[in-house]
Amino acid sequence: MLVRAHDPVTSMEAAEHAVMFSGPHCDRIEAALAELGQATAWELTHATGLTVVQIDRRLPELARAGRARVVQSGGDDVCRNGYRVWEVA
Repeated sequence: MLVRAHDPVTSMEAAEHAVMFSGPHCDRIEAALAELGQATAWELTHATGLTVVQIDRRLPELARAGRARVVQSGGDDVCRNGYRVWEVA
């Protein structure tokens, strides 16, 4: 749960509910990346039906789980139209 002890109860409830949909969101994003090969969060909106905000919140989770990574070139993140490019790990 990503809340602080002093956060309002509504924030704590929202974090608890987020757990219910984060898994399916991650699965949809990973499946889209597998199909597309490489994509930005913006490009993934079209493939998943999720918003950029939803995708941007889940991509780091996928990276921590070893399921996705940012595409690198010469040690730098590859960006397209201001968004980092991701691929399945």
